[in-house]
Amino acid sequence: MLESLEPFYKKTQITIISDRPLLFRVMGHHIYMGEALLDAPGHLEKALAKVWYRERNDNSFEQQDLTEEVITDLLVSLEGGDVDIGDPQTHVMTALRKVKWPYVIKSIRGYCESPWKRSEHYGICQNATEGDKEFQSEVVQMSLRPMLTASLVNSYRALSSADRYAFAGQLAQFLRQENLLPGKTETPARNVLEQAAGIIRNVNLFVSNPLALKTSRVHRLFVTNFSNELRKNGYSDAFVEASFDLLFVAHEKVNENGAAFKELLAKSQKNPQMQIALRDKENLWMLPSKYPMAIASFGQIKANKTIIEKCGGYSFSFVMDYADVTEKLLVVDRCASQKKEVRYSEYLENGAEAFAQVNKGVAFVQFHIPSLLMKKQELETVSNVFDFIQKRDVDNPSFKGLGWQEVRWDEKASAYQPKAYVDAIEWFRAPSSTSL
Repeated sequence: MLESLEPFYKKTQITIISDRPLLFRVMGHHIYMGEALLDAPGHLEKALAKVWYRERNDNSFEQQDLTEEVITDLLVSLEGGDVDIGDPQTHVMTALRKVKWPYVIKSIRGYCESPWKRSEHYGICQNATEGDKEFQSEVVQMSLRPMLTASLVNSYRALSSADRYAFAGQLAQFLRQENLLPGKTETPARNVLEQAAGIIRNVNLFVSNPLALKTSRVHRLFVTNFSNELRKNGYSDAFVEASFDLLFVAHEKVNENGAAFKELLAKSQKNPQMQIALRDKENLWMLPSKYPMAIASFGQIKANKTIIEKCGGYSFSFVMDYADVTEKLLVVDRCASQKKEVRYSEYLENGAEAFAQVNKGVAFVQFHIPSLLMKKQELETVSNVFDFIQKRDVDNPSFKGLGWQEVRWDEKASAYQPKAYVDAIEWFRAPSSTSL
């Protein structure tokens, strides 16, 4: 296929290294490969694509390695319509599927177990550890590969047959064009999200070569498709944040063998379109990945719904601290001494009422944060939410601020549903709640 686009400039030599089965190195027109990678699907094709790519593009820029990786993935896909590269140890193949931002970002362990790791990294991954900061920087970059590759291939597939033919015919010329991309960034990224966003931005700049956009109608269509694909995958250059459907905040260190972790993991595996994350004070798990990343690696984290396990009383100020995180906040009364398992997956799909129905006897409050903020001045002096809503002191100015017209007891849910002009508290069950 590569020869049909444009012949290689020189003949390529291949040396097979028998005593280093996972070796992969491309040096000029010489390919060095271990036997295991040579026998695995796709790695020889990738090596040849890299030789062809480097003949036509010798630009030096910050994301050069990742750009080479995803463009050569696109070249490989032109041959068979897919990117089929196999892991010689697990026999798992790469698959072009929707990978959403920021789930595509991996820890070292998660990256090294993926068939999408760079061929050059198979040997490194044998001894890599989470503490390797230099390799972690490469992992952040290369873990973006499946999302970028899928976006490129889908952008190509979205072209008409005639335009695909024209685009493929222009690839060699496109790679030879000078591309004025930024070198090393002077100001370091504050966190992994910013770092990854900057990487995607640079790859997008490479694809959006001004000269190609000016001279090629087909390339303009391709770039438009690529931008749309990135948006579909949840990436927006304007908002560098991690956003989830559900964020679970544990009151103590997350137990990966615990009931909550296993339940939400199973939910995410069964419903991959749902974005579910768990966090404690130190780490964040973006399910279904079982490998956490340090909370310090992230900047802004947001979720449509957030669950907090909290032991003991808390104030409205504590609740309002989550104003920049979520719209709906479910605070569950949960202490280490409590043995009763709490089921959370119903809450994700059907809300607080469904949560109450399957968790009888568990105290909780569901807050609607935007509504709560409207009553911030009246409520920020309240030091204990449960005491406050149980007493229901109608003469208390803070209680009046809630504007409750009625507090309805729902027999099916065994919980209260207040009725108010402003629904700051939507459902609750206080400790040992019974119908009044």
